[in-house]
Amino acid sequence: MRSLKFLVFGAFILVPVLSHAEDMAPAALNSFSSVPAALTSAQVLDQNGHVLGKVERVQADQNGAPAAISFRAANTGQTVVVAAAAVSFDGRVLITSSDQPQIAELVKQPTRTAAAK
Repeated sequence: MRSLKFLVFGAFILVPVLSHAEDMAPAALNSFSSVPAALTSAQVLDQNGHVLGKVERVQADQNGAPAAISFRAANTGQTVVVAAAAVSFDGRVLITSSDQPQIAELVKQPTRTAAAK
């Protein structure tokens, strides 16, 4: 019975280690001390999970920390620049807020008008 408890307890400890949990909690991009390698090919999402585009370039400051990103907008093809302080990174994707004017323009819903009868 004692060995069974040991095995179960050991499994609880080893499962997270063996799963290679690379997911991390989203953190402000400007909190990183260097540009993460996965950032250069990350997708950019809005807060609702809609794909806005894919990172094209990362601008670093004089210390090598991310300062801004640029991405090609999926719906318009235009290049959009966002400050690192306005973006979160979770190790796979970038998430930005719609309160940035350039992002608000991308996620703007088309205006509906009444059909003429």
